[in-house]
Amino acid sequence: GATIGRIQARMAPLGGGSDLLARLTNAPLDARLTYDGEIGPLWQLARIDAFALSGPVAVNAQAMGTLANPQIRGTLRARGARFESFNTGTVVTNVNAVGRFDGSRLQLRNVTGATEGGGTVAGEGDFDLAAANGFGMDLRLRATNALLIERDDLTASVTGPVRLLSDGNGGTISGNLVLNSGRFRLGNATAAEALSVINVVELNLPADRAPNRVATSAPWELNVAVRGRNGFIVTGLGLESEWRTDVRVRGPVNDFSIIGTANLVRGDYNFAGRRFELRQGQIRFTGDATDPVLDIEAVDDISGIDATIRIGGTGQRPEISFSSVPALPEDELLSRILFGSSVTDISVTEAAQLGLALASLRSGGDGIDPINAIRRATGLDRLRILPANTEIGAGTSIAAGKYLTRRIYVEVITDGQGYSATRVEYQVTRWLSVLAAISTLNDESINLRVEHDY
Repeated sequence: GATIGRIQARMAPLGGGSDLLARLTNAPLDARLTYDGEIGPLWQLARIDAFALSGPVAVNAQAMGTLANPQIRGTLRARGARFESFNTGTVVTNVNAVGRFDGSRLQLRNVTGATEGGGTVAGEGDFDLAAANGFGMDLRLRATNALLIERDDLTASVTGPVRLLSDGNGGTISGNLVLNSGRFRLGNATAAEALSVINVVELNLPADRAPNRVATSAPWELNVAVRGRNGFIVTGLGLESEWRTDVRVRGPVNDFSIIGTANLVRGDYNFAGRRFELRQGQIRFTGDATDPVLDIEAVDDISGIDATIRIGGTGQRPEISFSSVPALPEDELLSRILFGSSVTDISVTEAAQLGLALASLRSGGDGIDPINAIRRATGLDRLRILPANTEIGAGTSIAAGKYLTRRIYVEVITDGQGYSATRVEYQVTRWLSVLAAISTLNDESINLRVEHDY
């Protein structure tokens, strides 16, 4: 819609003296403001660049006194406005508020707004139009299941009190919040951190004019405690898990840090297409919001052995190690995880894959493993290349498999030249499995496999 505004102002003579600004700000003022339009231009006068405010607003006010100490009477009403923080991803829509000017203060009451997912924000606050450093602010809000952080790597819906306090030069956002739900993705830095500051240099300036300097205010700071008994979902690096949290978010809104811990509630870890159950775990946030310290343990029973995977290091540089009961060498254990077979029973091609996987793990995950890269891209749990089998007339084949449940595994084999087979394995107990197979050669079979390690 169109912006409609009218300002009528009258000032008394400025009087003598050399300080024009001082005379201007202290001269008697008589002004009337009528405005019905976009709130954005008015918000820009507050010089708060950490947030953006847009939407319709209606103002009807009269100002007396001086610019340095205005005495304003009148009203303000906002309906359907939008509040946004680009750094935290906060978006509050349908913002409604009723305001009353009282001297140099704007008192906002009945402030309400909504966030995505049905969350709400409500409260009240005051603006000081004659603050020493600009426009002061004291907003006291109550969030209810409100989505207040929404970044690529981190989201959080919270409930509790939030306060925005400023003397006109920067400010703080504080709160003591309960986490209703949240999501954190390991190994994924937010896109906001990739933005760089562009230095602009103005060329060909006249000799008598200095370069323009953009006035910047102090940054807004976060000081928020967040606690949750559950509902914090951590994904990435193979994890699908739920955690309870006790953290504090501090620092500038464009580069905040997280300090505290997340402790495991439940979850799984996917490695080489096999799902391991998380037995215990802790994620320690030591400052860097994208690179917490990991201490996680996952277990599964594989071919009659208890296999354990430990995940240490950090979110950006995880370290993975293996152990088992009974104890097995690393290559033997990894062979059973990758191929479901002992290292003595795998093919030459699978042995090459095993070597690449071991090299990748020992180099911190930087090794090259094209077979597993394809497997991950296609969503398969296993992908193998099998040598030709002259006894059954099959050429070099590709075997692609998927776990339907933790105990049922289905694999399809084909050589692309007419031979194909389907195999199903059902793990009855840790040591007993039922194997069924059918092929295009009319070869059908059902077998029992019993395994025991000595």
